[in-house]
Amino acid sequence: MGNYGSVVDGWQGLTNDEAIEAATEKHGKDFATSVSYCAFEASGNPDDPEYRFWVDLFLKLSKKDHVGWV
Repeated sequence: MGNYGSVVDGWQGLTNDEAIEAATEKHGKDFATSVSYCAFEASGNPDDPEYRFWVDLFLKLSKKDHVGWV
């Protein structure tokens, strides 16, 4: 079982800001919640580059005192 398509098409070429925008357009939530949903939608396999992309972005967001950096 796994995700056979990308959560967001073209995720490899997105900047952090673009990825956050794509995630919020898809899920309509706050930044961290939307990005975490994208991570959940990815395969969940730590060796999957898309999964790592979304998890790493979520960790960056969760370590900020506020999200004004985007």
